[in-house]
Amino acid sequence: MRKLSGNVKKFIWLYVLAMGVFHLYTASAGNFEAFLQRSIHLAWVLPLAFVLYPMTKNSPKDSVPFYDWILAILAAAPGVYSMVNYTAITERIQQIDPLTTAQLYLGILLVILLLEGTRRIVGLPLALIAFLFGLYMLYGYKLPGLLQGFPFSFPEVIEELYLTDEGIFASPLGVSATYVMIFLIFGAFLEKSGAGDWFMSVAQAFTGTTPGGPAQIAVMSSCLFGSISGSAVANVYGTGTFTIPLMMKIGYEPYFAGAVEAVASSGGQIMPPIMGAGAFLMASFLGLQYREIMIAAIFPALLYYGALFLMVRLRALKTGLRGLDPSELPSKHYVLSRFYMVAPIIGLIAFLLIGYTPMRAALLGIGLAWLVSFFNFKPDTTGTKKFLAFIVALISLGLGILITLKPELLNNFSPNMQFIILCGYILIASLFNPGMNSKEVLDAIVQGAQGIPLVCVACATAGIVLGAVSLTGIGGKLVGFVISFAGDLPLLALVLVMLIATLLGMGLPTTGAYILAAALGAPILVKLGFPPIAAHMFVFYYAIISNITPPVALAAYAASSIADSNPNKTGFQAMQLGFLAYVVPFAFCYDPGLLMQGSWVQICWALVSGIGAVFAFAGMWMGYLRTHLNLFTRLLLCVSGVLCLSVWPITTIAGLIILIAVFLISGRK
Repeated sequence: MRKLSGNVKKFIWLYVLAMGVFHLYTASAGNFEAFLQRSIHLAWVLPLAFVLYPMTKNSPKDSVPFYDWILAILAAAPGVYSMVNYTAITERIQQIDPLTTAQLYLGILLVILLLEGTRRIVGLPLALIAFLFGLYMLYGYKLPGLLQGFPFSFPEVIEELYLTDEGIFASPLGVSATYVMIFLIFGAFLEKSGAGDWFMSVAQAFTGTTPGGPAQIAVMSSCLFGSISGSAVANVYGTGTFTIPLMMKIGYEPYFAGAVEAVASSGGQIMPPIMGAGAFLMASFLGLQYREIMIAAIFPALLYYGALFLMVRLRALKTGLRGLDPSELPSKHYVLSRFYMVAPIIGLIAFLLIGYTPMRAALLGIGLAWLVSFFNFKPDTTGTKKFLAFIVALISLGLGILITLKPELLNNFSPNMQFIILCGYILIASLFNPGMNSKEVLDAIVQGAQGIPLVCVACATAGIVLGAVSLTGIGGKLVGFVISFAGDLPLLALVLVMLIATLLGMGLPTTGAYILAAALGAPILVKLGFPPIAAHMFVFYYAIISNITPPVALAAYAASSIADSNPNKTGFQAMQLGFLAYVVPFAFCYDPGLLMQGSWVQICWALVSGIGAVFAFAGMWMGYLRTHLNLFTRLLLCVSGVLCLSVWPITTIAGLIILIAVFLISGRK
């Protein structure tokens, strides 16, 4: 990413600020019609791919060449055309009305520039996959056998991708244009408000002194940040620069420290409430309420982190590592005295659970983050400023509660005027906010909006794949092939889909990986009779854990660069630490209780069996429970873990008995 300065930097700051404010406005006053909202979003974001990201490694990093300015202007042109001619586009009959010359050339321009922007921001793999699917739409009819497609003309392909909501402007781009942008801004407000630092303090205060404390700090902090960041690699660099050196300081091997951070950061993508934007996409694909996805995802995510937390502790006990000195850590009393900093997260989850839309809940979460920042006093804050901050915060809280409970009080104002009044009040009130002044409020909007190019471009490019699947029917052919190959063995089909999802996810961000896996893999499992939510969660998991799966384990490689360790050794260690993510998806396809589906008896039994599997697999991989374990005992624990996750109660009971027996026997050695 370029490091700009001078007037260009100021211009980009204002450009991104305007983009963020626009999306806050639509979240507050209501989105435009889907195709128009997505067109505006892409027209605003895509030019940033050419201004902020250089063409090659040798391109200027501190200035924008003239050709990138030209490409940026051209990148906005297709979206601007769609906005100006929105009515004509929506009234035309798809695949019947011919494309105009302008539409044809603008569609070609959009596809080319989108692929180039993807190459710059996301990487070559996704751009290449989309390009190949584009070629398939044109020339798939020439392929033999199962892969043979239907013949489509070049204008028909461009129309599918540019002028419909089944191609580039499909639902994934809609998720980026609505939910993701607002939650990115919410994450930036959390950081600016001081909540981000407080989360790190919580992890330090409550785990830092225990055996392997820094590793547990890494697990907790990455869990808290990873869900919002939407990128495992970004989370590694965000928290790993602090946690990896701490782990190495107390004696963890560099490759192990890097693996812990990689697994913890990747797990953020499967941790509610946000799941790196995956939850929004899944809700859109399944037609379910967002909170249903969040509830289904919570227990498998807790098992994942519980296993990781237990393994780093067992490793520390096995090797005799100790925690940090209390003098190096914040006190628990200080951390608990600032417990109000968790209000934005608790509020967000509460609003989601009681039925608020994700965008509305995120807006209220932003408001709560801004509110708690009033009490994040800087060292030089005077008593007078603290008093004024308290009064203004109290007034703001009262107004917020009043408007939330009685929104009809604002009915005399138009949505536009309501938004203007709200923004004006926040900027004026921020003059009395010692923790987050008016400039920092605007910086938070810019910081959040700057994270959208990766998600937006990945979603738009994945739309090319969705357009190909919709137009050619290749998804149905893949379903038929896998089902015929697997025969009467659904487990074999699960393995094949696992391989498909893992391969598609390698080298891709959360959004792109899940969209591709959902388009090609989930329909196979649904056709075999697995619940749709389990099918989508299955492919989502394997698309995400490709970040820690060699040979393209991007999160592990990023962590190894910080730890200065062998990338492959770090990657394979990460696979061990994240082992539960490789087996639990198979379990919840057969046992819906793990996804909080079914009766309370099923759910409670699934919780017990899942916890048993955590202890069994953790002890097996670390070779330690209450003492060192020999190979035979570790094999027994492996058997115990598999039995715990089985669908038959009798085998689960057997697995739990083996686990308890090993635990009791190990304590006598």
